[in-house]
Amino acid sequence: MDRLYLGLAIHNHQPVGNFGEVFEFACNNAYLPFLQALERHPRVRLSLHYSGCLLDWLTAHRPDILDRLAALAARGQVEVMTGGYYEPILPAIPDADKVGQVAKLSSFIRERFGQEAQGLWLAERVWEPHLPKALQRAGVRWTIVDDTHFKLAGLTDDALGGYYVTEEEGHSVKVFPSSKRLRYIIPWRDVSEVIAHFRQLAGQGCALVAMGDDGEKFGVWPKTYEHCWQKGWVEDFFSAVESCDWLEAIPLGEYARRAPPLGTVYLPTASYDEMMEWALPTPARIQFTHLVEEFKAADRQDVLPHLYGSFWRNFLAKYPESNAMHKKMLLVHRKVAQAQTLGLGPIGQDDLWKGQCNCAYWHGVFGGLYLSYMRRADYHHLVLAENAVDAALHPAPPWLAWRRLDYDGDGREELLVEGHLQNL
Repeated sequence: MDRLYLGLAIHNHQPVGNFGEVFEFACNNAYLPFLQALERHPRVRLSLHYSGCLLDWLTAHRPDILDRLAALAARGQVEVMTGGYYEPILPAIPDADKVGQVAKLSSFIRERFGQEAQGLWLAERVWEPHLPKALQRAGVRWTIVDDTHFKLAGLTDDALGGYYVTEEEGHSVKVFPSSKRLRYIIPWRDVSEVIAHFRQLAGQGCALVAMGDDGEKFGVWPKTYEHCWQKGWVEDFFSAVESCDWLEAIPLGEYARRAPPLGTVYLPTASYDEMMEWALPTPARIQFTHLVEEFKAADRQDVLPHLYGSFWRNFLAKYPESNAMHKKMLLVHRKVAQAQTLGLGPIGQDDLWKGQCNCAYWHGVFGGLYLSYMRRADYHHLVLAENAVDAALHPAPPWLAWRRLDYDGDGREELLVEGHLQNL
């Protein structure tokens, strides 16, 4: 049987403004047990990502978890991935903020874990074709997106056993396809069924199967703590992986250094299937769901890969609350950039970046945009950033300024009045 490499990229994140008890619950039910399981299974090697929001909380409240992660990184078992520090949707923020946020997280990883992070976790796997240029500028060499992206580019399952190279204006980055099948069977199906799937892939000559998914599915999601830890699914899975001499769990960055690319690919704008369905306007979403169910019932596997919904930015059109917050963020970005151009330094920059945390700009099944405290947290930091810049640009209040502009991007001008007391 041919050798199969297993590349797991596990993503851990809690949003800016989330409650402390949620952080603590996730630590005790998912993050810590997962690291402890890795300690017991040294042959299970993988890539891990922690958002900066989570790392900041862990630094202040649970440094023991960071110490465990550092030890796993030091012995080469874990490759720590970078990303936007405060988990923004990268295509939705200006390039300077893309590069700056990634550089901030890479710096944290270098100082705390002693690694030069080259792999990037792409928030919600929201890909747009212009990304490689900014990613390469930020020192990123590889990332992982869903196999959906590759199938929309015309590739089939038998062509996804590795990674590809894509580029923008000659700036290239390696991209791995994350298996939707693995996302749906790990950790939900019996370990024996998962291993049988691996055995089938190896028998077909597949070199690598990869999965990028949320760490919270291992203990935080409903009923998963009992399934993963009390009933021992993760322990059984790691033991099974270690027992297969034809299967090697490997960090994706190491695989990218060992093996050549399968070729060049140009991925369309996409995210995972569920995201593209959620982003549709409601009438179209209902119609799309019925259409997908119809082709599934007819077992039209030739058609299903070509059915896809909208993309992340459509949330800005679907929800005025999302668009208003996004345009406020862009306005604050321009003010922060103006202060830097005038030599005033990075005033308000970190609060701007916190206000770019993606979770409040859209919704999945866990609320997101619908949770007022999350929107309030992003606005809180955007206002802090704006106040800091305004105070630097207008050091002697009172002051008042006005201008006409299309603030919300709807094709009609608004009148924006700004001063030391309020904005209108």
